[in-house]
Amino acid sequence: MDTSHSAAPQTPLHPAGANTTGTAPEVTLPYPISPDYVKSWTPVRGLCELIANALDEDPAARVTWADGVLSITDDGPGIPQEGLVLGYSTKTAQQIGQFGEGKKLATLVLARSPEIGAVRCETVGYAFTPSVERHQLLDGLIPSRSGQGAELLVYHLHRTDRTRGTVFTIECPQALAVEAIGRFRALAEPGYVAPSVPGTCVLDGEPGRVWIGGVLVSTQKGCLASYDLPLADKALQNRDRTVVEATALSDAVHAILAASEDHRVIDRFATHVLGGGKLKEPEQFFTHVRLPRARAAWRTWGRTHLPAQTYYTTSGNEQAALGLIDRGYTEVTAQGLTDYQRRAVMDLLGVDVAKTKLTRHYERTRGKTTWVPDKSLTAAERTVLTDGCGLVRRAIGPFALDRVRVYSESEEAPCFDGFYQSGTGDVAIHRDVLADRHRTLIVLIHEAAHRVGHRGGGRWAPIPDYHDRSRGFEGVLSDFLAVLLGCLTDGAALPEVADLPDSVNIARRRLSAADDPAVPAVRRELAHLLTDQLPHALTTGGFARATDLVASTAVNPAYWRTLTHPKTAGYRKTQGGGPWDYDKVALLAEAAGVYPPVVWLGYHLCEGAMHGRPRQNWGKPGLWAKKMRDAVARACTELEALGGAYAEQIPALRALASGMTPAPTGDDSWQAPARALIALERQRLGLDRAPA
Repeated sequence: MDTSHSAAPQTPLHPAGANTTGTAPEVTLPYPISPDYVKSWTPVRGLCELIANALDEDPAARVTWADGVLSITDDGPGIPQEGLVLGYSTKTAQQIGQFGEGKKLATLVLARSPEIGAVRCETVGYAFTPSVERHQLLDGLIPSRSGQGAELLVYHLHRTDRTRGTVFTIECPQALAVEAIGRFRALAEPGYVAPSVPGTCVLDGEPGRVWIGGVLVSTQKGCLASYDLPLADKALQNRDRTVVEATALSDAVHAILAASEDHRVIDRFATHVLGGGKLKEPEQFFTHVRLPRARAAWRTWGRTHLPAQTYYTTSGNEQAALGLIDRGYTEVTAQGLTDYQRRAVMDLLGVDVAKTKLTRHYERTRGKTTWVPDKSLTAAERTVLTDGCGLVRRAIGPFALDRVRVYSESEEAPCFDGFYQSGTGDVAIHRDVLADRHRTLIVLIHEAAHRVGHRGGGRWAPIPDYHDRSRGFEGVLSDFLAVLLGCLTDGAALPEVADLPDSVNIARRRLSAADDPAVPAVRRELAHLLTDQLPHALTTGGFARATDLVASTAVNPAYWRTLTHPKTAGYRKTQGGGPWDYDKVALLAEAAGVYPPVVWLGYHLCEGAMHGRPRQNWGKPGLWAKKMRDAVARACTELEALGGAYAEQIPALRALASGMTPAPTGDDSWQAPARALIALERQRLGLDRAPA
């Protein structure tokens, strides 16, 4: 109905005593609406409007056809006096109606249609029958061109004793009634639930149908599926609600398909396009699939249905494709798509473009360095290097140096005595320098300043300007000097570094990122948790390698690489960031068999007092940034669902995020909640259990 009010009209319709028999006087209510109005409306559209009104008032409304009469019955409050006014409506966004015109226009269409017989409405306190008649307005005082008056919609009103609900009865053919009822999913499909944002893709039945809130409004030829848009999208329709604007419809369908994780939806579209089929514009949605779980669902389909070794060809890669064929690869095609859409769908499925395997000579040799093996060093050179590395580590911290390599010549830094490799964290020193202990210490302390400025460690947070002749690098060197002068002034001996390998092996091998002392302990423990759990995850998922497991989630491999090869707190890449996105981390965690909040907190909690805050405020007391608080809150919600010892960490986590618990840089004791969660996971997964 057009309103939810239950009051009957307050103005008497005509002399008292009128009843439903039609013998008492009646009152007529003419509407100045031409019968030619909404000529595009069919009788079925008129019936649909009355059904929609009934469902708005009563979701359990009954619609039946028998003996040539369609009955539409609801138990709503009835149509009040205001409901007879054109344009009056109390409809909400959760109801089908919108403009307050549907009932009036529907009765107009039905009254003028030769296919429709008598139409009658009985509601609270009164009843009416519509008709199209000629009227002399104001008893003919208004001139008429035809002299016969204007043709109008007229309601003939009677009193009734009804106290609840409304009943429309319309004489019509069964075919019209069946078609009208079939346009409502709530009537045609038992258990139907109206869709929420962004809507629902419907695979059953005839494709191309478009519903809004379960009411059919349009049919699109050539589509692969049908779509039910949420009621909030009813504003996308034109005024008479007979069609959805094309661009708005495309956007709505894109949103539905891009968010879908339903393997049946993915199977229908993937099978169609890989078979060479084309898509109508509203269903060309592949470039819009951005949600991590939706992408993971596509990647799972590709892994399940495509050969293990696949490729697709684009212009200019034909030669590379021939080489791949010789190696047993299978080509995947989607000839019905544009190049842009083809690239997008292949990316979703995890199929790479054929690329040439040859690399230019310059690319192979650029930055080439000639390394000197440890066994080729003399005993004196080895002693100078080992003693120098030990002194720097003891003076600055175990994080100051990782692997130190010796070289004889390098195109990467041909004019220096040493250089720092930011990609690996290694320090390189020229062999000639090892002849002089003093020069060796200069190079090592200088390159250690680059490494600590870049990666951080101890009291030093990473800085962006860690290169030569930069203010940040000079600041780190000055800090180093201040530390050493403090030791001399206090007469204190340099501390021993207990957790490093022996001096004989320190120059030979490099510490793994999961054992780098510059990395917070909580991140190191998380990396060991994931790598220790990896063999079981590979066996459970049927994967041969970690790269296959990561590829199945459609998450950028850099996420997994960073989680298992962690960075220091405060480390920022020049482009991109760490594994911040909670949903992507959750996908990787689930693939590894680890609870997602444990993984996210294990990596990011140590950044709590840094992320989203100015560098000068890092580690200082105060509320954490909103983005960090929101992510911690989400993790706490999931921990609460896990319950037990996992939920016991929630108060401590909330106290940190609110700034109630200090989180100073250089101290990791406040990261205990995340470390406790990692320990719980190791216990749950049996990773600390002795082998049988």
